[in-house]
Amino acid sequence: MKKPLAALITTEFVLALRSPLLWALALVTVIGRIITTWQTMPNWSVQTVDTATSAVVVGAGGMLAANLAILRDARAEAVELMEPLPVRPRTRTLAVLIAYPLAGGFVAALAMGIQLGSLLVSSRPAGHFDAGELAAGVLLVALMTTLGIAAGRWVPSLIAAPIGILLFFWTLMQFPRIWLLPQVPDLKLAVDPVRPPAWHLVYVVGLVLLAGSVALLRHGRRPASVVVTAGGMAVVLAAGALTLNSPAAEAAARVGDLRQSTESVTTGADDCRKPADTTYCAFPGYAEWIPLWQDAVEPVVAAVPEGAREQLPGIVQRAPTGVLDPAVADKNILTTTSWGRNGAERDSRRALAAQMAAAASGFPWGSRRGGGPQGCDARGQARTVVALWLIGQVERPVAATTTRTSIRTGDGKQKAMEVPRSDLGSVDFGPSELAYAKQLLEQSGARERIWANWTVLTAPTTTVDQALPLLDLDRAAAETPKGSPCE
Repeated sequence: MKKPLAALITTEFVLALRSPLLWALALVTVIGRIITTWQTMPNWSVQTVDTATSAVVVGAGGMLAANLAILRDARAEAVELMEPLPVRPRTRTLAVLIAYPLAGGFVAALAMGIQLGSLLVSSRPAGHFDAGELAAGVLLVALMTTLGIAAGRWVPSLIAAPIGILLFFWTLMQFPRIWLLPQVPDLKLAVDPVRPPAWHLVYVVGLVLLAGSVALLRHGRRPASVVVTAGGMAVVLAAGALTLNSPAAEAAARVGDLRQSTESVTTGADDCRKPADTTYCAFPGYAEWIPLWQDAVEPVVAAVPEGAREQLPGIVQRAPTGVLDPAVADKNILTTTSWGRNGAERDSRRALAAQMAAAASGFPWGSRRGGGPQGCDARGQARTVVALWLIGQVERPVAATTTRTSIRTGDGKQKAMEVPRSDLGSVDFGPSELAYAKQLLEQSGARERIWANWTVLTAPTTTVDQALPLLDLDRAAAETPKGSPCE
């Protein structure tokens, strides 16, 4: 490499790293991603793709910065000022083509590294970590930066780069399943992601070479420029064809529209373990979460009399989409592919513990969880106090709330109404039941009294008034049910 070109590349690289546009958008990306993922346990199969896709924001900064750098020649009197320089416009373009994509890729890699580091805080990651996805994110930034340079050479206007950025964002959002995008944001299935093969990375490299050669062609058709253009086009066509005809592409085509999936939501949850009294079945890569589920479930199971534990359900993981298989859903509690962290794990723990508590205390659970679309009222029932006490073995139980929803009536019309929402499902209860449960949690000997009267306390017909002497609790102000009693 000639000394003037090397010196110019170094200078442009330093200028690129000083670009406030590049760093500002990288900072926005990092802060936004950390905020949105801080309370969610990471699944690498999802997060590596999302992190790489977020690099498009850094790429926008790189495109703007590179476009402004290449537009220096188009400024007023710039040609006269640069005429005495020992390098020609073609050399300056080549220097920017090398320096700015490298700087943009460096900043993108740094931003993605910080994002991934934040995912390790108070974390137990699941899924498959794919470094190829992150490489695609870096190449995405390099491509956008190179396109900004090409746009600056062929359309010397400040409006070209913003339009290019808008087109990039629009394309990614509108066509997330097209594998010839530089970054494919669509995962198909979080539990069994179908991703482009390694040929896709070669394809993006070809796009970068092709965009760079187009920028150099602005200075004339020299043999080197023509060769690079032809080579880039050949790489794009070959790697694109190999990507579209790969086994992964065929698998993605078979998945189809997830909204019309006919597979069971638990298909593939075959990694089953029984560390204690309960069986846990997870999807491949999610077995790391079984101890988290166990911490939420086993205290509830341990608070149930030994004779009643045999009837308790197991825990099976479910996918976000698909159909319920009654053979599985009626015998097991279905947990999702998400879990909280950094404070949000309390809600996840309480929700899973509540499902086991509902099953243990006689409330509908599994596919029958809650009181139907309109909900039901469990005020005045002794088993409500027992269920809340069981939840309290893991996390403090919380009051029920209501949400406004629309249901279909018998005549086919839509009717808006308030439906109860609680950890027990569409089950309502009052502050008195919650207060009794909290008293039991603070009393010594509560477990012995509950076990001694378990059959009576969990019967749907036993009232709170009838249970108070058995639980050694003083009667407080009772509430009358406001909705249909839970059966």
